[in-house]
Amino acid sequence: MVRRLLFALTAFGLLVIAAPASTRADTGHVGMLGGVAVVDESGETQWRPHARTEIGFRLWGPFELGGFLQLTTLGFPMEMASFGGGLFVQLRPDTALFGFVPYLEGSGSRVTLPVADGRVDAWGVSAGGGLGYEVGAGVVIEARVLHHWYFDLPGNGPSGTGEVGVDGWSLTAGVTYRMP
Repeated sequence: MVRRLLFALTAFGLLVIAAPASTRADTGHVGMLGGVAVVDESGETQWRPHARTEIGFRLWGPFELGGFLQLTTLGFPMEMASFGGGLFVQLRPDTALFGFVPYLEGSGSRVTLPVADGRVDAWGVSAGGGLGYEVGAGVVIEARVLHHWYFDLPGNGPSGTGEVGVDGWSLTAGVTYRMP
């Protein structure tokens, strides 16, 4: 039920911001990225394959609001695929210094993390940034680093010892297209 509600709110939010943004010259961006999610599982650092697709719409100035869907797996090929998604606010300046485009993000999400014993659901907030290089008209190759804080993990209360740590990282690279 929570996933359906999150999906409905994300879809509604994107529709609400898409209408006013569609009258601007630079509407927003669409991105596809892949990399790794770094999580602490039972005291050991685990590197998990991670993919993310996103769409953002320009609100005002360099600020964009959008949503993303992500996939994290236990290993290759698609072992124990776990999905998540959320909303983000990004700062994406229009000016590129020597072709380089900086980027900052804050986001909130509902994620499912794959662990050795199954899957763990959690709420999360993230902050991070990256740097892209504009290779063509609106096409940007980006590298990103995000730090994640997870909440509502099973067993991570004041007296419990959780299987998954309360924070993690994602390191991704991919292509972003700036929508005209």
